[in-house]
Amino acid sequence: MASMRNIFIVGLIIFFSTTVSAENYKIAGEISYSNSPPVQSQDIEIECAEFEYDCHTFEGISSETDEYGNYEIVIEVDDSYDGAELILTILGESFIHNINLSESRSSITNTVTIDLVLEQKSPPAPVFTGFGCASIIFILAFFRLLLRSPRYRVENQKINRNLKIITCPVCKGRLEEHLLIRHLIVEHEFSPSDAAEYANSKSFDSEE
Repeated sequence: MASMRNIFIVGLIIFFSTTVSAENYKIAGEISYSNSPPVQSQDIEIECAEFEYDCHTFEGISSETDEYGNYEIVIEVDDSYDGAELILTILGESFIHNINLSESRSSITNTVTIDLVLEQKSPPAPVFTGFGCASIIFILAFFRLLLRSPRYRVENQKINRNLKIITCPVCKGRLEEHLLIRHLIVEHEFSPSDAAEYANSKSFDSEE
């Protein structure tokens, strides 16, 4: 009977000693993009190298960053985990952290501070994206109104009325003066040099 009682007491001692030796280990800090803005509302997760067996106990534990990019991951460790390698992963980028119990125990809150800076830049803010689209729509609408305005139509008509219309000396067709050389080349098979010389040597009847 005494033997059974001794075994029970030893078991209790082992149980409580194991329980007491376990402690919280907190990893916390701020995560930002390479161009400074904080990484907001993104999960940072613990992953493990294939043969880092001490890490596998914590694999998949994660935390979400707040609006300032702050995060906090809490795991429960004992002395056997000191030096274990953890991989902190966020937005496809990874950062290695080795559990450091001495640093954790030197903090009142058992916290190891790790600030992370991603290589990637922050995505454009939705407000600026919307502003850019609105600006483009406004510019297109402005030019459309400009083209439809009476002043633009009057000026365009003035330009058209100032074009000189002449009569082709070969076929007597009517065309704009600046099209004569091309007309002689295409319609009457003049060489470019002959067409230019012929057009410059003639005087034509014209109408405004």
